[in-house]
Amino acid sequence: MRGKLEQSRAQIELVSIEVERIDKEYRELWVSYEFTCPGGEYKSAMALPINNSRDMANLFFRELLDEARHLSEMESDESGGVALFVINKADTVLPIKNLCQRVIEVLAREDELEESRDYIDLCTSGYHFKDPEASLSSKDFETRFKVFMGRAREKMDHGYYTIAADDLEKARFLCSVSPLIYKLIGICHRELGHLDLALEMFEHSRSLGDQDRDTYLYLGEVYFFLDDMPAALKTLTDMLARYPDDIRGMVELANVRYQMDLEYIDILDKAYALDREATQTAIHQTFVFKKMGASEQRRISLDQAANMLALSVATIQSLASRHRIPIRQYADLDEVVLDEHELKAWAFVYRRFNLLQDEVERISPCAREESDKGMALLP
Repeated sequence: MRGKLEQSRAQIELVSIEVERIDKEYRELWVSYEFTCPGGEYKSAMALPINNSRDMANLFFRELLDEARHLSEMESDESGGVALFVINKADTVLPIKNLCQRVIEVLAREDELEESRDYIDLCTSGYHFKDPEASLSSKDFETRFKVFMGRAREKMDHGYYTIAADDLEKARFLCSVSPLIYKLIGICHRELGHLDLALEMFEHSRSLGDQDRDTYLYLGEVYFFLDDMPAALKTLTDMLARYPDDIRGMVELANVRYQMDLEYIDILDKAYALDREATQTAIHQTFVFKKMGASEQRRISLDQAANMLALSVATIQSLASRHRIPIRQYADLDEVVLDEHELKAWAFVYRRFNLLQDEVERISPCAREESDKGMALLP
């Protein structure tokens, strides 16, 4: 009996809790929370079915205990001798219960949630149990807005775009007329590959008066990868009317015109005359030579490509393996597919703007021997 009484007790401390979203359709409250346990310090989230505040609070603590046990690598057959418990439950259960009750009351109302000040206040508040002064619930709306914007930017800097978007949505609740918020949400969706949502956010930012250079570029890029070249053309043309000497904008516009089978070299020539290095960088980083549409292809072999570019087959293979030339790969084919028109365009642009030799030297130990043979595109 003495030994049993002396067995260790595992402590959990709930640090903070915050509403993430309320799903009216499925009647779920999503909360995020921070806690410490024997396994370390964690931030997590869970969904609570919305029924009554007592059951919701009890479920929260049960799930918290289970998660802490798992994170601390305590198996169920070992937990009998280790009493997991929340050391500050007495101080946290009432605020959490009250939070759940507020959710129930807000959902019982008939007005639109996003237009309800009570709902906005609920979704942008939170409790910090170790440092009450850090609780969002005690701050005014303007201060909360600055907190969410700061948190979002920090998360974006670290590449955490999903959770950054959550903070930005809360900032949007507090200031729905700020174009910057919509642009930043659009950037998050763009990085996550949600192009339709990114497009919606960038367009809304523009409708609120955003005329920033990078917003035009983001919008043009999204239209490009959605294969809406006319919209991309208009966006970038409008941008260059406002920023006529923007090198990136000119290269992007030239790329769109290339995709549409329109004249584009004159735009690259103008950019190159303004800033040679910036134009080379933009071409190297952003110009897509593979046709986005379903234009007719003319497939050529590696030998034909090597002969056309006056390069060795090994160099062409190296360029292809590093995706430095326009290639296509299909699941039912082991070899890469080269299109004559795309490869000609790539070689012509890279030769005209002094990029071809550098590109070959990057991948080929025999580049100097290759350069002596002349790397011009054959007529």
